[in-house]
Amino acid sequence: MSAAFKRFYSQSMDFRTSLLSETNKIPNIDDFNHREIATLILADISSEHGHAVHLLAEEGCNISASSLLRLQFESLIRAQWIYWVAKDDIVERFYKPLTQQNASQAEKRIPTINIILKDLDDAAREGIVPERAVAMMREFKELTMKPANSYVHTGMHAFSRKKDGFPEPLIIQILQNSNGLEALNAMLLATVVNSADMIQKVLALQYLYIDSLPMHIPQIMEKFYNMRYQ
Repeated sequence: MSAAFKRFYSQSMDFRTSLLSETNKIPNIDDFNHREIATLILADISSEHGHAVHLLAEEGCNISASSLLRLQFESLIRAQWIYWVAKDDIVERFYKPLTQQNASQAEKRIPTINIILKDLDDAAREGIVPERAVAMMREFKELTMKPANSYVHTGMHAFSRKKDGFPEPLIIQILQNSNGLEALNAMLLATVVNSADMIQKVLALQYLYIDSLPMHIPQIMEKFYNMRYQ
């Protein structure tokens, strides 16, 4: 692990800690309705995946870290869909006792990611969902899901990275993408609790820790390694 990666990793963890210090101020969830609680729980799952991405990367488990990025994304986009779009009966299915039948019925009512994105797009056009949030989730899916799926299913990306080594700038990009999802997660939580103050603080943290957020590989090489990407 190079000095450049260690510096980035420390900064990235500082960013996450600063975000969590804001989102941990959320009041007792018992004060919220079922839709809001479901959103908070799914968002917390997404944040847990993001934390695990960082811990795995620190240990050099880069393929596993890359795989979890997909889970972090799916948890967050489901949280957004539940909060803004899902019908009440779908939300209530999550609160039934955990049995094989109930779980199967609940999962059947959750659409695919492509349909969720379309639902969110439609809601954004109606002014229900922030357009920027949907655009960023769509961009994330288009840029990262194919490699992430390959890692999840042990495809060529996973095979090649294990055989040839996992480039350090690439794992920095994975962590930056994870942080981007965490920032969107924090914005969703601020929306759920209707806190303009939290929204402003989350935005300020993104500007303060801009280097911890998504970059392209040439930017990463120049920023952290003082090298131009060839």
